[in-house]
Amino acid sequence: MILRIFFLFSIIFILSQCTKTSQSYETCERADLDYLACSLVVYQSYTFCAESAANVSGSIDTKAAAKFRCDAERLVGSYLCDDIKKKACGTK
Repeated sequence: MILRIFFLFSIIFILSQCTKTSQSYETCERADLDYLACSLVVYQSYTFCAESAANVSGSIDTKAAAKFRCDAERLVGSYLCDDIKKKACGTK
């Protein structure tokens, strides 16, 4: 339920950022779709990583490092998705 609300909010927000005054409206629409696909890949990758990190055995430091790696990958992936959209659509 929360995921559905997040995606709906994301779609509305992204579409509201894309205006016909952009260089190319079609390019901007495509950037929105690319952003959503990228975000989905990042989310699924994070989910897989978090499940794997939860099964790591060892010290608390080892488990924390595995979780930190997942969080870092998610953060970098999110910035990458944002950067792709900004370059394609020209939003800031």
